[in-house]
Amino acid sequence: MSHIATAPAAVRRNIIAIIGDVAFFMLGFSCMDPTTVMPQFLKELGASPQLIGLISGLRLLVLFAPQPYVAHRVHGRRRVKPFLITACAIGRLPMFLLFLLIWAYGHHRTLALWAFVLFSLLFIGSDGFSIVPWTEIIGKSIPSNIRGRFFGAMQTVSSLAALGAPALVSTILSIRALTFPRNYAILILLMATGLLLSMLMLLLIQEPDTPPQEDPERTFAEHLRRIPALWRNDPALRWILTTQFLLAGGGVASSFYVLYARERFGLPESYVAIYLTAQTLGAVLTGPLWGWMADRFGAVRALRAVVSLAVVPPLAALVMPVAWGFVLVFACLGALGWSLWNAFTNAILSVAPPAERPTYIALQNFMNLPAALAPFIGGVIVAWAGYPAAFLTTAAIVTLGALSARRIPLRH
Repeated sequence: MSHIATAPAAVRRNIIAIIGDVAFFMLGFSCMDPTTVMPQFLKELGASPQLIGLISGLRLLVLFAPQPYVAHRVHGRRRVKPFLITACAIGRLPMFLLFLLIWAYGHHRTLALWAFVLFSLLFIGSDGFSIVPWTEIIGKSIPSNIRGRFFGAMQTVSSLAALGAPALVSTILSIRALTFPRNYAILILLMATGLLLSMLMLLLIQEPDTPPQEDPERTFAEHLRRIPALWRNDPALRWILTTQFLLAGGGVASSFYVLYARERFGLPESYVAIYLTAQTLGAVLTGPLWGWMADRFGAVRALRAVVSLAVVPPLAALVMPVAWGFVLVFACLGALGWSLWNAFTNAILSVAPPAERPTYIALQNFMNLPAALAPFIGGVIVAWAGYPAAFLTTAAIVTLGALSARRIPLRH
């Protein structure tokens, strides 16, 4: 952290703004967490396991599918911050309207279900348009020698901020005067407020200018035609993308850990907040470790280590004999959720040539597309063969991802 403290003033300002952005985002987003709170809300609205998986998949599809087009849109731009702010505003501000709809008309459960699906897809889709410019700003403004500690600090601070979410969720869901679905409407309002504050932090960023590009006016078709050559000529990119693809496909069980634990042990709804707390603590405790590992041993070695740990949650869920043991499962899920994102982002930034950085970022996120189908496939597996089959499928795919990560070449 000392290297961050001694960085130039503009770098420190951007570090504070970006960490503040993610901290408010996580505080709000965790109030409707997609692995704990959201599945429970959808189930209460009458959604089947297959529909829950499908909705989770659609959210991921609209998040990752636009990535190559976004890279084309921001390629060659002197600054990408205006594009980022516009994308965020389009998806985040309507969440306040969703709160009003659920509050006033939530007793019409079919209407509430599809209103939630529509607005959440709009929010996630707009965030899909923000990933490339947001990460490009990090690549431009955060020096590579402190990037690991920056990501580690961001993980820890943001996860500490998100610790407020379980208390809010538990309190709101336990207020008897707030009957369903108005209790969840309040959670949506809290989410919208956190997202708004996150966007306001983005306005504080001082974005450096991008050096002039050789072909700033290339068409989208020309942009797409460059991608196969990048794949062939850069083995580091190729194996990072392959590993990302497999890890994304390993999310078959991602929507079902909390439902499995509740059904297996007959747990009350209050356990959702307990598991959410464990998930957040897992991210808090591993942030400094991951940041040190990335700067000490390199981004690729850190990625290999984190990917190897991803097989733990599905196998642990299968063998865990007691309800409290799932605290460890969710702690590991929380650590991996952040650490995997940090590891892949830092790894791709470490190998990307500055002129092609938006494209590298977009491709790395595009390889998350299997995550769009994984929850739906998980829902089908759960309906036909039960939760354990979904956990075994996840473990098998993630193991292949760990083997793929070993093929990523090291760069010095």
